[in-house]
Amino acid sequence: MKKTLTLLAAICGLSMFASFSAYAQEGKTDIIIAVDADVETLHPTDFSTTVEMTVLNQIYDTLLYVNPDGSEDPEPRIAESYEISEDGLDYTFKIRDDVTFHDGTPVTVDDVVFSIEMYKASQYQGSQISVLSSVEAVDDSTVVCHLDTPYAPFLLGISSPNISSKDYYEEDPDGFVTNPIGSGPYKFVSRTVATSLELEANEDYYRGAPAIKNVTFRVLPEIASRALALQTGEINFAEIDASVLAQLEANPAVTISEVPTSSFAYVCMNIEKEPFNNPLVREAVNYAIDRENLVNVCYDGKAEVNSNLCAKHRFGYSEDQPQYTYDPEKAKELLAEAGIETPYNLGTLLVAEKYANLATVVQNDLRAIGFEMEIDTREFNSYIGSLTSGDYTITTLNMTLEGDTQTLEMAFTTDYIGMANNARYSDPEMDELFNQTRSEVDTEKREALFDQILTKAQEEAIYAPMCNPLTLYAYNTDLKAPEFVLEGNYYLYDFAW
Repeated sequence: MKKTLTLLAAICGLSMFASFSAYAQEGKTDIIIAVDADVETLHPTDFSTTVEMTVLNQIYDTLLYVNPDGSEDPEPRIAESYEISEDGLDYTFKIRDDVTFHDGTPVTVDDVVFSIEMYKASQYQGSQISVLSSVEAVDDSTVVCHLDTPYAPFLLGISSPNISSKDYYEEDPDGFVTNPIGSGPYKFVSRTVATSLELEANEDYYRGAPAIKNVTFRVLPEIASRALALQTGEINFAEIDASVLAQLEANPAVTISEVPTSSFAYVCMNIEKEPFNNPLVREAVNYAIDRENLVNVCYDGKAEVNSNLCAKHRFGYSEDQPQYTYDPEKAKELLAEAGIETPYNLGTLLVAEKYANLATVVQNDLRAIGFEMEIDTREFNSYIGSLTSGDYTITTLNMTLEGDTQTLEMAFTTDYIGMANNARYSDPEMDELFNQTRSEVDTEKREALFDQILTKAQEEAIYAPMCNPLTLYAYNTDLKAPEFVLEGNYYLYDFAW
């Protein structure tokens, strides 16, 4: 990436070499990370955004760490070992005796049981361990999880709960959410609403003190602002998008990492509202979108075209499932069959600031088949409020439901309306199919069930998926960052200067 100085640098009269030499110091121990939105909560289980998850990943620790791609055995964390019963119904975890919370109190088996029960009750996270029937502490160092039925992905799910303090929750439930006390490598220091959040190293962390001592998450919603801040040294690390990729690739002091994910960019139609209560209209939207063009315009080619909500590398995906290609004439025929007279005014296309480029492309494609609409751009948290309450007609966004394919139930089943089921789709048959995938242990039978689910989703055009974008991270070349694994979750404990 050692090419030429960017045009932006030339315009601003900056010397990138000079600006970076000012802050790429030997012995540097702080890091400033740009994020696109503020956190709404710091609850260890009832969180719903990527930014919240990223912050919480630094503050809390889990029983185990499981690489999302399944390529490695689980790594011990708070659990030093585990055993699975022969019938697959009992998971036994031995808990370390040298782990403390940030206030100095020890992490106990009671905290582990409390955290797992709270995680299962979470409206956002609980589906990952929904087969858990009970959890108990059998002695001072042993926790056993009892399952209703064997469930192959359970180890991945049970590695997700952030272990938190039962006593702290009971003493100060408000502080538990706003001033978190975890046992992870970083302690919460402060938060300035809509501006920044500060962490500091946990020097008593049981795996050893972190190399990075002070962490600032700075809220910078505008991608152009993040790109400029990276080049001037104002920030050290950020997720970016393709609109600034060429600019940053031309800078010798910036490193770019491309990370495959299961995230999907999609058009979401509110099925509770006309005209999208008609599946023919939803099919028309799917055929109207030029996905190849969208990937080139919005992602500079850094995404894989996919009309299926399930990423192609995930269990259950098949090329034999119905696919949607760009066919505006077919879209117009479907609208006519649905009795839609064009031009038809949809009102507004709701979108968060960060997805504005998607909205423009989608708006143009839908206008070409006779739909008129204005774009209503919102601040992210305001947007999420309207989305989850169903106060919209059509929107476009990017979402990640990582982990086992079972997590797609959050987009398709009745229980998740008002959460990740943004289409507000409800169908007893779909609900039952996901109930079956949760308990089926035979791999081939489970794959066949997912094939039924995804075929049904495509036939009914519940959503209009467009592509699976790569996650793009840009950071100071002097920063030693690990290789980013599938999904792109990162842990600052692994970073150093």
